[in-house]
Amino acid sequence: MKKKLKKFALVAEIISAFAVVAGLIFVGLEIRQSTDQAALNTRALETAAYQDLIAQIMQINLMSLQDPELTDIIQSGSSIPLPDGAVAAKFRGYAITVARHADMACFQYQQGLISEERLVSAMGIFINVVWARENERGIITNVMGSTPGLEDCIERVLSYSGQN
Repeated sequence: MKKKLKKFALVAEIISAFAVVAGLIFVGLEIRQSTDQAALNTRALETAAYQDLIAQIMQINLMSLQDPELTDIIQSGSSIPLPDGAVAAKFRGYAITVARHADMACFQYQQGLISEERLVSAMGIFINVVWARENERGIITNVMGSTPGLEDCIERVLSYSGQN
């Protein structure tokens, strides 16, 4: 009887050892699956953030294309001063929209949701159309206030593109 009991105890120990190993393998697989899911979620957030920026760019482009006066000002570049009155007001409204877009791109970059290359791409409209007009910078700064990190993003984009 003692022999049977010892044999049974030995078999029980072997079975429990296999159960522990199986449990550890299961936990390892679950951790791996969880890590993979977290990476997929991160990629989904990055994709959604970039899609949002693209949608904003499309809206900004549509806004400029629907107004011939605004289109003329944008295409003229920074060399031609803004006329007074309604046309200047349209451009300033456009500039504020573009500045908000740049601020969002900067925030997404700071949060790690978009790469530096995407930041440069997303802020291109702001840098080339709005920031290039030095006399409009004060208006943008007054409207935007002291947005944390926006100036750093502007400097980053300017140095990235060699405009600094």
